[in-house]
Amino acid sequence: MLLERWEDVPRQTVAIGVAAAGDPSDPMAYSGVPASLLAALADLGAEAQPLAADLGAGRDVAMALLAIRTPGDVLEPHAAVRRHRADVLASSRMATLRSMALRRAVRRRHPDAVIQLGCEYRTPDGVRYVTFEDSTVTQARRAYAWTHLNISDDTLAAWIGLQRRCYEQARACCTYNHWAAESIVEDYEQPPEKVKVVGVGRNNPTCPPARRDWSTPRFLFVGYDWSRKNGDRVVAAFSHLRERIPTAELQLVGGHPRVDVPGVTGHGRLSLDSAESRQRVVSLFQGATCFVMPSLHEPTGIVHAEAGAAGIASIGTICGGVSTVIGAGGRLVDPTCDEAIFEAMLELSDPQVAQSCGALALERSSLFTWEKVAQRLLRALKLPGVNPRSLADFL
Repeated sequence: MLLERWEDVPRQTVAIGVAAAGDPSDPMAYSGVPASLLAALADLGAEAQPLAADLGAGRDVAMALLAIRTPGDVLEPHAAVRRHRADVLASSRMATLRSMALRRAVRRRHPDAVIQLGCEYRTPDGVRYVTFEDSTVTQARRAYAWTHLNISDDTLAAWIGLQRRCYEQARACCTYNHWAAESIVEDYEQPPEKVKVVGVGRNNPTCPPARRDWSTPRFLFVGYDWSRKNGDRVVAAFSHLRERIPTAELQLVGGHPRVDVPGVTGHGRLSLDSAESRQRVVSLFQGATCFVMPSLHEPTGIVHAEAGAAGIASIGTICGGVSTVIGAGGRLVDPTCDEAIFEAMLELSDPQVAQSCGALALERSSLFTWEKVAQRLLRALKLPGVNPRSLADFL
C-alpha cells in the first residue's frame, strides 16, 4: 500500500519508474543516486521500477557502428570507438537508441509515472514524468573544455536541443540545487513555477554526529578526482595554516597522490562497498572539525550533506550548486584563490566558529535524505490520489 501513514491517500500501490542511461539499480552508477531513489520510493510504499535506457548486450556493437566515420574506421572499429567514444555517447543517434530501449522497458513495466535522470534520452509520449538533474548541458559546456573529449559543437547543440524538449514535455523539471534550476529557467526558458528544487539524499547516512574535541582543527578532504576537487590547493592552504597553528591536522581520502607534508595523513581510496573502509570513513567524519573540498567545479556535492549529518561545517566552492547543500553551515570560496581557501580554513580553525557552524550544518542536513527527496519528486509528479500536504516541501 502506498504511504499508509499519509492522510486521505487511497489504499493502492503506485508504480514509479526510475529511468537512467544505464542500470538504475546499480549502487555504483551515477554516485548511487538512482539506486538510492529506488530504495526510498520502495520504503514509502511505491512499486519502484528500475527502467534502463540502455542497449544492454548490444551496446558495444552500436558503439562500433556509430563510431565508424571513414573507410579506415571500418578496418579498425576498436580504434574508432576509442577516438569517437565521447561524441558517440552524447550523439542524437545514441539518444534515439536509448529512447527505444526505455520505450521497451516502459511497455514491459507499465509505470504510472517516471522520474527521468539525465536527458540523454526521452521518456515515451503519453507517460507522466519529471526530470531530475544536478546541472544542465549548457552549464557543463560553460564549465568544462569539451574539445579534449572530442565532443563536437554539433553534438553539444543537439544534446542541448534534446534536453530542451525533455524539459518542455515534463510535468516538472526537478533539480538537486538552485543553480541548475536557474539554468533551466534562464537558458531553457521554462516557467519558474515548473522548476522544482528537490535536493539530493546522503549516500552514507550511518554517520551520526559525535562528541568531539573542537580545540584542535582537524580538516577532512574526501575526493576521488584530485585535480577537479582542488586537492593541491587544499594542501597548500593547509601548509600555510599550519605555520599559524602547528597542531592542525588534514586527513585525505580518495585519489590523492603521495603527500609528504607535516600534519597531513593520506588514506587513499576507501570503498563504501567494504564494511571496514566504510567504518574508517565514518570515524574520519566523526573525528573531524571541518570538511574542506573547494572544487574547481561541483554541481552539488553530496558529501557536503554527509559532512553536515556528521555535525561539521564545510568549505565548498562558488563554482556550481553546493550552496544549496551547505547553506549557512559553512563557507563558499573562489576555488582559484589560494588566499580565500586559507582564510576560510583559518576562520573555521576557531573552535567556537567551527562548533556553531557545525550545528547549523547538522540542522540543514535533515533536509537532505532520500525519503524527503522521493516525497518531493512525488509532489512534483502530481499523481492523482496523493495528498501533497503529506509530502516534504520543495527547497
